[in-house]
Parts: sequence; C-alpha cells; structure tokens
Amino acid sequence: METFKNLIIVAGSGRHVGKTEFACRLISAFCAQADIYGLKVSAIRPDEGIYHGDHSALDMHADLVEETRSDPAKDTSRMLRAGASKVFYLQGDDEQIQTGFQTFLTRIPAGSVIVCESSSLWQFVQPGLLILVTVPDGEIKPRARKIIEHDPLVVVSDGASGFPEIKMIRLSSAAGWCLA
Repeated sequence: METFKNLIIVAGSGRHVGKTEFACRLISAFCAQADIYGLKVSAIRPDEGIYHGDHSALDMHADLVEETRSDPAKDTSRMLRAGASKVFYLQGDDEQIQTGFQTFLTRIPAGSVIVCESSSLWQFVQPGLLILVTVPDGEIKPRARKIIEHDPLVVVSDGASGFPEIKMIRLSSAAGWCLA
C-alpha cells in the first residue's frame, strides 16, 4: 500500500455527520500555508446508494471530474469556497476508485497537499492522517467500523464546538499531515 504523507482522509460514520464541514474547516485553516487540492470520493455499492446525493449534472462518463460549479449545496463546491485550489469528484466501485485516484494524482502538481473526503480510499492508500467524523450516540455504518481498526483520529461532531481537534493537526513540508 502506497503512503501519501500529504494526504488527509476525512471519513464518516454515516451520512450527515459533518465530514464535509470538517474537511472545509481544514482547508480554510491550512490554505494560507499551502495550495490544497480537494477530493471527494463516493464508493458506489448497492448498499450505499442513499449516501451520495445527486450528481446527475456532472459528466459521469468519466469516473473523475473537476468541480467548477458554484452550487452552494454541493460538497465539492463548498471545498472550493473554503479555499481549495481545485476540487475533484470521484465515484465508482473499488477498481474505479483506485484507478481514478491515480488519474487524480496526474491532474495536480506532484507532492500536492490533499484533503480528501472518503470512507473508502483508505483501503487502497495510506494517508498521512486518517480522520473519522461521527456524531454523539450516532450509528456507525458497517463499513465505517473497519476504519476504527486503523486508529484514526475520531472527531465527534456536535454541531456546536467548531471542531477543536483541528488545532491538534499539523501540516509540515517534511512530515505532511500529522498530529501535534
């Protein structure tokens, strides 16, 4: 498994737990320090169809598309507004995610800092830091339970605290994403 120290993956225990908000706050907090590239990955599986929202306006003949719209409701547009240099959306099955991530890497400068919202990419690459966003007393979807085994930083999104865990995260040119 290849390691990408400049990649942080923000996964979620389910839908609407705050993972996009956390990713956007990370981008806002660190975009003055480095150009940040955003990536949202949606695994398409029969058991997860309800989790991904409507992407019918995107050209889905491609597994990977660059977000250029300013739709206030789209997670990828929110990442752009938070300060990301570019944002991409990748969807597909496991094989498409793996090949799509490699394609994504060719579309950004080598060694770029990446904030990725995904509950599946961690299975194929080793990020500098893995985050799991959950809610108090929230149900954890079965596939997200496997993330716990990889010792992520668990962030409880309560809708009020503003993610104080962001102050625990560092980005350095030598170490990439890490905990302080």
